[in-house]
Amino acid sequence: MSDKFSKILEPIKIGTVEIKNRIAMAPMGILGLTNPDGSLNKRGIDYYVERARGGTGLIITGVFKVENEIDAMISGTPLISPAALTPFAELAEAVHAFGSKIFVQLTIGFGRVGHPMMLRKQPVSASAIPNYWDPRVTCRELKTEEVEEIVKKAAEAAVICRMADIDGVEIHAVHEGYLLDQFTIAFFNRRTDKYGGDLMGRLRFPIEIVKAIKKAVGEDFPVALRFSVKSFIKDWNQGGLPGEDFVEKGRDVEEGLKAAKILEAAGYDAFDADGGSYDAWYWAHPPTYQEHGLYLPLIEKLKKVVKVPVIVAGRMELPELAEKVLEEGTADMIGIGRGLLADPYWVNKVEEDRPEDILPCTGCHDGCLGRIFLGRPLSCAVNPAVGRESDYRLEPANKPKNVMCIGGGVAGLEAARVAAIRGHKVTLYEKSNTLGGHLIEVSVPKFKEDYKRLLDWYKLQLKKLNVDIKLDTEVS
Repeated sequence: MSDKFSKILEPIKIGTVEIKNRIAMAPMGILGLTNPDGSLNKRGIDYYVERARGGTGLIITGVFKVENEIDAMISGTPLISPAALTPFAELAEAVHAFGSKIFVQLTIGFGRVGHPMMLRKQPVSASAIPNYWDPRVTCRELKTEEVEEIVKKAAEAAVICRMADIDGVEIHAVHEGYLLDQFTIAFFNRRTDKYGGDLMGRLRFPIEIVKAIKKAVGEDFPVALRFSVKSFIKDWNQGGLPGEDFVEKGRDVEEGLKAAKILEAAGYDAFDADGGSYDAWYWAHPPTYQEHGLYLPLIEKLKKVVKVPVIVAGRMELPELAEKVLEEGTADMIGIGRGLLADPYWVNKVEEDRPEDILPCTGCHDGCLGRIFLGRPLSCAVNPAVGRESDYRLEPANKPKNVMCIGGGVAGLEAARVAAIRGHKVTLYEKSNTLGGHLIEVSVPKFKEDYKRLLDWYKLQLKKLNVDIKLDTEVS
């Protein structure tokens, strides 16, 4: 075990559930990993199990809807129903075999941020407000009894999860402007019933959800909350930029901290916390030009007002940064999303004191979020095995050969690496005096330093794999 990263490897409890280390797989969308009935398919199970195999302490799944008739989306949308029980049980058993724990993320719905092409009915929200994607479309205000029905469905979904031996659930979300968040933010919520008005009225929906779940499955079943401390909303479909002075129309920090204390008292066992919204997309889904640990100033304030564990994600995949944050007590756990897509074995490599072998995430969004927007299955620009873990697992070659790779750009580096892993004797030829190809120029801007990490990683891996590299050698 690594002494350098001892805090990362320290166990922690969320409610009654003990987690073997301080790393959680952050929840991410799972397009292509569910069956037509919304249950997890074999590829989806393999996807999560691979991160458990890699040492991750807590797996938090992507969203699974608690119902699909009120906030009605197309077939195949991840959904909790009796059909989900068996796949979840298989998933839990496999994750537990590696000593990891698993929470299923239950989404209350998308509301105004549901894409019209993904919806079967008129979008719904806390009030009659414009749809995010097409402001010409007005959302239908949910009836009081519909909100009560969703609360009931959330509790029923938690029962299915507990029956499947899932360790806990995370409620999605007082975060990013999703349906539940639309109820908590005054800018979106103009209701006059019990789910509107002052902050307590606007928080009634998430409060009723946690209380209903605890009543249905027991106080010992952990319920975490995906939570945005600050929305960064400047106006409809407009977000505040880093460093910009603007009037917050969503949830400001003061209200966020007040809400957190109320929600903790209601029964939530942990906060999976960040900042941003659909209206400020670059906060909620930080691209490469956002700094590592961008939410830490917000999380530091949250940690001072709540006693339950706080998980922080947001480009937190650098081991040294993660250890420092935990050591200083800024957060209790580190959420890693895209970093665990890039390298499922992040934790194992940290534990073995070889962080230099972690395949870097470049923050590009091309293989993950970008593919979701194109309606394609989840993947990763630097790890094409994402979502295809069984299909793309590298096996030793039946008959090792001498392999010639021409070109030291990304394609040549990856081809040489994979061939060497499979046992071939590899020689790589590059006509210039250095490896990297276009990675060299793309690494120049400071905000793209992760591409420099990627190039350094390739060079180290080829060295460890004894790839024979011939520079200044043109092949004709």
